Amino acid sequence: MAKQIARFKDLKPQSNAYEEADGIPSEAYEMLTAKTLYLLMSPEAQGGPMAQRPAVITEDKMSVIIAECPPGDRPMLHAHHNTNETFFCLDGRFRIRWGDAGEDEIYLDPYDMIAVPPGVVRDFTNVSDKTAHLLVWITGESEDDFNDIEMTPAEAERVTEKHGAHVLDHFRTIGINFEAGVDE
Repeated sequence: MAKQIARFKDLKPQSNAYEEADGIPSEAYEMLTAKTLYLLMSPEAQGGPMAQRPAVITEDKMSVIIAECPPGDRPMLHAHHNTNETFFCLDGRFRIRWGDAGEDEIYLDPYDMIAVPPGVVRDFTNVSDKTAHLLVWITGESEDDFNDIEMTPAEAERVTEKHGAHVLDHFRTIGINFEAGVDE
């Protein structure tokens, strides 16, 4: 049973998973995601950039993550095309935006939840005045489904302005592209 337990105090942040091996600065990775992500559970070989070193390995096709966000922190507007993403507010208050430009929104207080279906562009922002936590779980049909994250072109511009175009290329090598909300 010891391998089935995730102790929060022992978890390592996901933002450290890419910097050395993939040339992605932690600060750039934190723009992509919440400031700090803790991976509680996922399959060991699950695809996707948010599945590095899970505390608990499962055969289920899901990732369970705690997003720890200082005030104002948010990931980039993004879409998952093959997976469902569910947000559950643990503490603080979060604004959840959706739509190609984040034009729609709702607020989650502790113990509120929203399930976002595949293909919907979304993000979340800690709108409280202290560090807050959001439980995030992502489910799919196969482990390959988890390589389905796209950011919006506007977010690509933010990354380029702050870190340079070469960082976008590094993101692409780990399965992130910047075409969310663009009709094909």
